[in-house]
Amino acid sequence: MSFKYEAVKEGPASFRLRRLRNMYCEIVALLSDPLYEASEENAWEQAVTGAEFPGVLALYMMPDTHLGSVVPIGSVIVTDGTLILAGAGFDISCGVLTMRVPGLTAEMVASPEKRRQWIEQVELRIPTGIGSHRSSLMPSFSRDEAEEMLRAGAIPLGVGPDVCERVRIPVGNRVDSSVDPKAASKLTAQLGSLGGGNHFIELQVDAADGSAWVMIHSGSRGYGYGIASHYMHAAAALRGMRDNRREAAWLHIDEPLGREYWDQASAAANYAIANRHVMARSVSAALEATWGTPGETFYEISHNLIQRETVAGVERFVHRKGATRAFGAGHFALHGTCWEDTGHPVLIPGSMFTGGAILRALDGASRTAHSVNHGSGRVMGRKDAKRRFSADQDAINAQMGDVRRVFAGQEIVGVLSNQRAVPIDECTRVYKDLDAVLDVLTSEGIATVERRLYPVANIKGCD
Repeated sequence: MSFKYEAVKEGPASFRLRRLRNMYCEIVALLSDPLYEASEENAWEQAVTGAEFPGVLALYMMPDTHLGSVVPIGSVIVTDGTLILAGAGFDISCGVLTMRVPGLTAEMVASPEKRRQWIEQVELRIPTGIGSHRSSLMPSFSRDEAEEMLRAGAIPLGVGPDVCERVRIPVGNRVDSSVDPKAASKLTAQLGSLGGGNHFIELQVDAADGSAWVMIHSGSRGYGYGIASHYMHAAAALRGMRDNRREAAWLHIDEPLGREYWDQASAAANYAIANRHVMARSVSAALEATWGTPGETFYEISHNLIQRETVAGVERFVHRKGATRAFGAGHFALHGTCWEDTGHPVLIPGSMFTGGAILRALDGASRTAHSVNHGSGRVMGRKDAKRRFSADQDAINAQMGDVRRVFAGQEIVGVLSNQRAVPIDECTRVYKDLDAVLDVLTSEGIATVERRLYPVANIKGCD
């Protein structure tokens, strides 16, 4: 059976799949006709699998959805007490922090020499790639300081709630960083580092007004990976599942291991939150060293997280696997914050060629448990991309180096990179069109695009 072609179109850019097999709920997919046709059958089957976990109440596929592990990347699963470990994945609380740079304009960042200088200044302060190596100006933290961030998130750094989705996720007494020795070894060593894969630090310019911004995309590093892996093994053993199926394990909040995982995963999320804010300080110092202008944090948000939220008046667990929270104006959770009347910013990265966006949720976001996509979404995996496009490396490099864009009357040539060659698995060919993805949200009344940001310099830590 093709689950994809069992789905029925019900809106300008939405489809609904009725309950099939052992599903506990229907599936709603936010997809335009072209995105629907391009969607993978295997991703639909993973969505069906997601809807078969005990306690699932709702499942949504975002417009950037694509094949993941157990459940699709770009999916939202709402449960009544069930914790689906694949719903947070290995990079617990991977997310985005966006900085604005007051006074810095397109005209000031047009010089390739200045952008290169900024890249070098960032790399002096933030190590990139896998491992625990250090940059010469990377800040250091004691074990006690890092442990405090596990419990208090970015609060020890002096960060306030107006610039965070959650400045801290409450954790209980079960938090013990030594539960996984390999994870514990990364705790202080990687605090303030970027990581590899698709993680990046990017200097961006607003297409409309020429203002400069910086987007940081990173997660909980080796610490979060170790915690996720540890509890997947433990949950599989508890459920009587083969270890090679551990990523499909689940827990319930009312059982001891479930409560333990919830606290430990929340602590890993606090680590990710703090890690992004530590890097923001380093990026600000690099901006000041290059242009004499420090940056300031605009907002920080996760897109790989299980969160306890009120859905339709009842407390539920909302799993956002490659999806972003989107609370609009007047949402009760924003009462008392500076975003109460506007809704909080929703930060969306794209690719290193197309850049990203800042959105605001509309009333229609209530139809998806107040969630949107987390990016543009991949159209192929990393290995496939390298196999298919390695021969085109020169053309891919030229596309990135020769692109010309005009910002508020100022032309800027090229997207500079810290890599000698554009990573094949991160080139624009392997991602969906970001604007087509965002158009789904606007056509369905889910969100509106407040700022469209394009890259002019990109820092990646390739594996």
